Amino acid sequence: MPSRFTKVWLLWLVLLVSACAGVPGGKGKPGVDAATSPQTAPDQPDKIEAPRAALGPAVVVKVPPLRGGNQALFERAVQLLRDNKVEAAQVLLLELTEDQPELAGPWVNLAYTYLLAEDDVAAQQALQKALSANDKNCDALNQLGVLARRQGDFAGAEAYYKRCIAAQPGYADAYLNLGILYELYMGRLGEALAAYNDFQVAMPEPDLRVSGWVLDLERRVGAIAQR
Repeated sequence: MPSRFTKVWLLWLVLLVSACAGVPGGKGKPGVDAATSPQTAPDQPDKIEAPRAALGPAVVVKVPPLRGGNQALFERAVQLLRDNKVEAAQVLLLELTEDQPELAGPWVNLAYTYLLAEDDVAAQQALQKALSANDKNCDALNQLGVLARRQGDFAGAEAYYKRCIAAQPGYADAYLNLGILYELYMGRLGEALAAYNDFQVAMPEPDLRVSGWVLDLERRVGAIAQR
């Protein structure tokens, strides 16, 4: 296991109505307002897991409508999250998920509130509920991969990232997290290199940090091949 430290990015998902209904965000798609909040965890300092990315074509699913006053309820929860009033937002999101459990987005946002409270179990349960609503929701799949990796379930993390990639091939952060998993935790350097390259292809422009990782891995893989 790596002995250095990395920052694990927590979820910050403020989803509007289309994403609330469980459609993963895509490049040019409305309804995703993403930011990040770092938290220290025992990994490498320069390998940062990514919670999500709004890239690539979204999987098309039927969008169930918000009923009654749920749209206003959701918008209020969004504003509370923006104001860092997490507990108040959690109360509203719980109400919304109880009334319309078929919507994936509120479950993902609810998971975010649990992650901030360092309650991984509750977060994992909420993310699984999001998958019950939409089994192709990459926001949920990617974050479940991060949680599985943190719990030492590397095979489970790999499976979640691959499910996300299969559902939405342009979802860049799944490739990034898969590369980190392969490189730092599973020793599969060739596959890590391929995942990092796929991440770069999915990005609007290459990430300079990841370009450095690729050069380092190419050198290491080449050295192993010459032994």
